[in-house]
Amino acid sequence: MNKKPISFREQMKLARPDVVERQKRNRCKSDIAMNLRALRDAMGMTQADVANATGMSNHLIAQLEALAGSIPDIKDLQLYVDVCGGDINAVISSTDDDRFVNKSDTTSTD
Repeated sequence: MNKKPISFREQMKLARPDVVERQKRNRCKSDIAMNLRALRDAMGMTQADVANATGMSNHLIAQLEALAGSIPDIKDLQLYVDVCGGDINAVISSTDDDRFVNKSDTTSTD
């Protein structure tokens, strides 16, 4: 007869699915933005350097690195990453659990 209490996250899903979806998109966007910034920093480049090398505007580079907002176009991401000497790896999955798996962070059990 003991009912398990509903977590805050579950309550939020039921009450405000729109907010949960927006949070999910923002997590995805912030993951992309932080990876772009880390790549650029590792190359010792400024946003202006990336803008000049890609032909994109400074404003667009800032939007790509913004923690919230719309998910960037893959062509813009590829151009940015190419200029910074990186590469893009994608995981296509039917579940959210596989989102943004960084293969370099996994350890082999061989």
